Amino acid sequence: MVFDDHRHSRLALQMIDGALAFAAMFLAYWIRVHLLPTALPVESREIGEITVYLPYAVLMALAAPVVLDRRGFYRHLAVTPTGTFASFLEVSLILFLLAISLIFFFKESPSRFVFLFYVPLLTSLLAVRQAIFQKIRQARRSSPHYSTNLILVSDTEFGTRRWPDLFRESGSGIRIARQLNPAKVSMEEFIQILHDESAGIVLFEVESTNLAWSTQAIQACEEEGVEAWLSTRFVGAKIAQAHFEEVLEQNLLVFRTTRAGAWQSIVKMTLDRLISALLLILLSPLLLVIYFAIRWESSGPAIFSQKRSGRHGVPFTMYKFRTMVSDAEMRQEELKARNEMSGPVFKIKKDPRVTRVGAFLRFTSLDELPQLFNVLLGQMSLVGPRPLPTYETLAMTSNNQRRRLSVSPGMTCLWQISGRNDVNDFSDWVRLDLEYIDQWSLLLDFQILLRTIPAVLFGRGAR
Repeated sequence: MVFDDHRHSRLALQMIDGALAFAAMFLAYWIRVHLLPTALPVESREIGEITVYLPYAVLMALAAPVVLDRRGFYRHLAVTPTGTFASFLEVSLILFLLAISLIFFFKESPSRFVFLFYVPLLTSLLAVRQAIFQKIRQARRSSPHYSTNLILVSDTEFGTRRWPDLFRESGSGIRIARQLNPAKVSMEEFIQILHDESAGIVLFEVESTNLAWSTQAIQACEEEGVEAWLSTRFVGAKIAQAHFEEVLEQNLLVFRTTRAGAWQSIVKMTLDRLISALLLILLSPLLLVIYFAIRWESSGPAIFSQKRSGRHGVPFTMYKFRTMVSDAEMRQEELKARNEMSGPVFKIKKDPRVTRVGAFLRFTSLDELPQLFNVLLGQMSLVGPRPLPTYETLAMTSNNQRRRLSVSPGMTCLWQISGRNDVNDFSDWVRLDLEYIDQWSLLLDFQILLRTIPAVLFGRGAR
């Protein structure tokens, strides 16, 4: 059976899902032509021939496996099912929006009902496919027949106890034929065991002290044509996820702490620039009013610029409307004893350096608007950890504080919508930033932007 080989399961599921996405389009067409007119008196003039829907069906067949893969539906040997009805509905809606957007590029005018029917049909077909696949995996768990023999090489408690349970629960068709301790097996004995067990996979779960032995064993597997899986637990990384990538024609094991996928990062950067450009155009009258109000109240430039730490700590010039007197930075030393924020950050309530116009701008967060230029230039993002002055970044004392520099700084983030300056402990500020980094998604950015609006309107935590 095609699902008996773990290497084929992923490809088989992708082909099946593509076929289901293709079939759902024509099934939706059939419902629109033959079933809907008998239930509702709708016009049939704009349905079009079935060939009109062929390009959309082909597109859905190609796009469905890609979207499902991005949503984690093809995780290799996953123990728990990844698909729920709501998840499949989300995928179907994404494909629906893709199809609707392409209607404008074709001359034909297909029936909108066909695409509306497509969403529940594809959702149901994917849910049925998932249910059938889970039945196959459950049957495989109790089956005495296995497709692949695996040798487990482990010197860790996790390896010797947990891996057998994981494979048993996964229903992957993989049997652990032998468990070996690298400290007690010579290389000659290891190779002989490969032959005796007819092993197709060797899984290495070893401590760093046995990496040299494992390196030789992996080379032996390469010569024998046997798959070698190397666990990265020996590194001890708890947050960073490991990925194999080819860099300059060399295979590297990359540990990355940020969750951003390449396509999501591109979408984020594109939206940042488009939205910032649009807002600068729409808000230009307001920007001019604020500019002249600042100049009218006090002497000095209306725009305050300061060196801030960008991604990975690279300094850049950040722009804000000036809310303090012109010599505010020179007077900071004399106010140092009144600092109310723990850690390297300097913040105080009722700062005597703040002007009247500046107090209003801070309360409404309008002083942040010039940072839209930083977003447009790619130095900042709409959503991300707030950029700190370079001297405050240099004062950071722990590695986890600097990890907030692993992404581009933003105009708003979880700290901004959690009371802003009511957060007096810098460690809480960092915790919120790291929570954002570890859970990042485009949806989270959208939620933060929505929650920023009431936080700004009501001045929650503003100083």
